[in-house]
Amino acid sequence: MSFIQFFGSALQVTPHFHSLVPDGVFVPREGGVRFEPLPPPTQAEVERLLRVVRHRVLRLLEKRGALPAQGPEDALQTYQAHCLQQRLRWTEVDVRLPPRKQPRCAFLEGFSLHANTLLHANDRQGLERLCRYGARGALALERLSRAEDGRIAYRMKRPLPDGTTHLLFTGLTLLRQLASLVPWKRSPATAGQRSA
Repeated sequence: MSFIQFFGSALQVTPHFHSLVPDGVFVPREGGVRFEPLPPPTQAEVERLLRVVRHRVLRLLEKRGALPAQGPEDALQTYQAHCLQQRLRWTEVDVRLPPRKQPRCAFLEGFSLHANTLLHANDRQGLERLCRYGARGALALERLSRAEDGRIAYRMKRPLPDGTTHLLFTGLTLLRQLASLVPWKRSPATAGQRSA
């Protein structure tokens, strides 16, 4: 099961997937199927898969004319394309330090793959927690407040590398930012979002 999300915790356009996959395969047998557990992926397998995913995503974006952007048809697409290009600079070298090493996690030129979360087969609460996380909406209303200068403050889930803990918006800039998080037409929406 996969959740497609278009946003990050800082209200930025960050298209990504949260996928729940079994840690094994279902093998047909007489009268049904048998579940055959598999070992977790190795670091090399995670890195190899990320290279394949990156290659295929970039090829698809080029094929659809989104890389480089060639003038979307409407204002929402224009704004989403702008935010996406600001967030993922496909043609520039990422000069930030790579995240600290974690097992079964890989990072490559703006792409990342995390395959190190495991739940016990009977951990129903953990499964529900993961599903709720994947299906959450873009905006956590409890993190919104009014700043002393009248702007709208959005408390970050985690501080940015420069120490920033809150994002500040005027009403109009917040609406622009939220408009960029609306999924494209005919795309699946996560909880709290609608297709435009």
